[in-house]
Amino acid sequence: MAWKEPSDAERRLREQLAEHGLSVSWAKIRRWREFGALPWRKQQGVGRGSGSTSGLLPETFVVAEALALATVKKRPLEQAVLHVFTTHSRFGEVFVATSVPLPERAVRRALAWYIVRDDSQPCAVIEKAVESSGGCPDRAMDAALESAHRYFRKLYRQANHRRHRAGTTVSDAPWNLADADGLATFSVATVLGFEEFGADAIVEAVSKSFPELADGYGEQVFAELRKAAREVEREVEGDGESPFFRRPHWPSVQDRVQTMERVEYSTICTVRDVLAVLVEAAPALALARRTGVEDPDVRHVEAVRASNQRTDEYLKRAEAISCHPAARAWKEFTGLLLDVCTAPRRLSTFQQDVTALDPALDDVPGLGRRVLASGACACPAQGSHPHRHGRARPSRAPEPLRRS
Repeated sequence: MAWKEPSDAERRLREQLAEHGLSVSWAKIRRWREFGALPWRKQQGVGRGSGSTSGLLPETFVVAEALALATVKKRPLEQAVLHVFTTHSRFGEVFVATSVPLPERAVRRALAWYIVRDDSQPCAVIEKAVESSGGCPDRAMDAALESAHRYFRKLYRQANHRRHRAGTTVSDAPWNLADADGLATFSVATVLGFEEFGADAIVEAVSKSFPELADGYGEQVFAELRKAAREVEREVEGDGESPFFRRPHWPSVQDRVQTMERVEYSTICTVRDVLAVLVEAAPALALARRTGVEDPDVRHVEAVRASNQRTDEYLKRAEAISCHPAARAWKEFTGLLLDVCTAPRRLSTFQQDVTALDPALDDVPGLGRRVLASGACACPAQGSHPHRHGRARPSRAPEPLRRS
């Protein structure tokens, strides 16, 4: 179906973008509007049979400019929306928090798009493999097992590489290859149903994850677990319900989409703003740790992360995000945002976990200046670049976002 000719407002917006050196077709502007990505004044009748008119809002150009910058290279509109929602498009190499007033409809559609395509969650990977099997149960099982084993073995190799390179561990990664295989079986059972495997197979998968229990005591433990599981399995055949065969904590793709839909948009934006503060503070905090800078705010942050595993995880992931240019940072930032917002328990403790850092990150630019000055005095002759693992701050950093 052919589109109507551009409206006066669409023409004006295109002209405004051109004045700022951005060449955008009116067809692209129309697609942005239909996706819900542009703030737009509702149509209003002009009276006396003259039809209706629609006009630009003060924030329309701000959003259109950001989308134009984010779509210089061809990419899905959903990706561009998430880029604009998480990072400021004007900074190509440095992560700077966004201030673009994107409409809620576009953000929610983009987040749902990301969840469906996210390959960082094991159940999502397995579900995609099952969908590609053409509906054949045997092929579905084979595809699910193959994708799960590939996923967890890759996760193990990445974690092992990180451990050898930096001496750090990843708490949710497989401990070894046997653990990876056990997790693969368990996760496939999560997606296809535990009844597809039976009690013996599930207990066997669990035992693979605990090679340290391969002694006589371990054999006794798993024998008792296998016996209990078989009894439960017989009960399930009678009434069809048992905690042993209920879905564990890994949510499906649809579960995550539905959970995200229930989160208030204001909450999503608040979590986004707080995570942005952590990312912007990450280079200064990392430099302080490497150079041994003594600063009361740095000491407070380190004390909090030592006492709260979740806060420590947020700060570690924020540091990893800060090492990427803005054009790539949006993806890991979106993943972290969704990990918080689609996990009800994590979301319920998020405010407590991050406000424990107050007031250390109330002035991120000031913290950065102090750390740079102290670090320069502490190691003037080392010759290492202060941002070897991160990105330099812009000379005119924006005001830090405040947590509500």
